[in-house]
Amino acid sequence: MTGQSETEARFRAACKGDLWSIRTLLAEAEGFLRKQGFPQDRIDDLKLVLAEAMTNIARHGYSGQTGEISLSLHVVDDGLLCELVDTGIAFDPSGLGHSAPEPAQVREGGYGWFIIRTMSQSLCYAREKGRNKLSFRFPRHSAA
Repeated sequence: MTGQSETEARFRAACKGDLWSIRTLLAEAEGFLRKQGFPQDRIDDLKLVLAEAMTNIARHGYSGQTGEISLSLHVVDDGLLCELVDTGIAFDPSGLGHSAPEPAQVREGGYGWFIIRTMSQSLCYAREKGRNKLSFRFPRHSAA
């Protein structure tokens, strides 16, 4: 696990693509966001979005193999610019999560991409030079 704040407004860290390491990285990101004055409810919401995305990378992108997940957070006036990068299997989420799944049809999981899309803004996925990049904006304050 490597984590650092390059400036007061940036956080970059990387972890192994396993659930324990993801949890540790999320705790580091939470500490950074607290220092930046983010409200705890927004930190909790962001951690949910990141946990969903990073868990998908670990379970599906690396599919039982080891790999690394990099997280970058950049504080801007109205919130955060967030980016996750991994070298797992290419995956295009463009068709997922545009509406909530039917509860009767959902087994374990199934809500991840809906949560990510609903709680973030300007979601963008790209595959470049063998790396998956998922980026999005996250507002400092909830719309509600």
